[in-house]
Amino acid sequence: MAGSVALSQALSYARDLKSLYETSRARERELEQTQERLRNAYQQSLQYAIDLRKTYRRLQHAIFQSLLGLANALEAKDPYTRGHSERVGALARQMARAAGIPTATADMIAQAGLLHDLGKIAIPEGVLRKPGSLTDEEWAVMRRHPVVSAQIVAPLEFFAEGAVILRHHHERHDGSGYPDGLRGEMIPIGARIVAIADIYDALTSDRPYRTRLSHAEAVRRLGEQAGCTLDPDLTALCIRLTDDAAAERAL
Repeated sequence: MAGSVALSQALSYARDLKSLYETSRARERELEQTQERLRNAYQQSLQYAIDLRKTYRRLQHAIFQSLLGLANALEAKDPYTRGHSERVGALARQMARAAGIPTATADMIAQAGLLHDLGKIAIPEGVLRKPGSLTDEEWAVMRRHPVVSAQIVAPLEFFAEGAVILRHHHERHDGSGYPDGLRGEMIPIGARIVAIADIYDALTSDRPYRTRLSHAEAVRRLGEQAGCTLDPDLTALCIRLTDDAAAERAL
């Protein structure tokens, strides 16, 4: 009798263990399925974020290319300025990298160089293409273009730093520039770089009122402005880089 009771208890215990095991396995499978769903949801979310970022970058590129198209169309009207912004952008990037500025920021400075004259689309043709000297009133109109450039790109959050460069690339080291009369290091470094690249390319390009200057004459004039209207260290950097480029062309 006692043996029967013991056996019955053992079988009952075994059934309880089996039931507990099956319940545990069911919950384990449930947990695995939940984890799998979470993994899938995470992977889908991650892929969505990647796709969204790619789309945003493509949109940024499309917007920038549209603005660049406007700038290029403006230059294309004038044989004296054709290619000017591309050269300014290239030299600005080279200067930024040589100054130790990170690549992403250097690229942004180069983009600002490409668009630095964008605001001239608001300048009347008669002022913009005038072969002779501008009157005081005409200069006042011309000096608006950095502000207009910044206003055009202002809605683009991804180019906020670029907008600052566009606004200030005509500021001068001694405070004599425009539109805000900033001086020294109050001027963003990107704007100081674009200013020097702009001046160098203008000096070495033909203009309606003069032929292009030689590299030697251009850097001599840059050197005269160093520490006065132009950042002295960045001017020296530009002279070194363009000296190297001129030496390579002479080979």
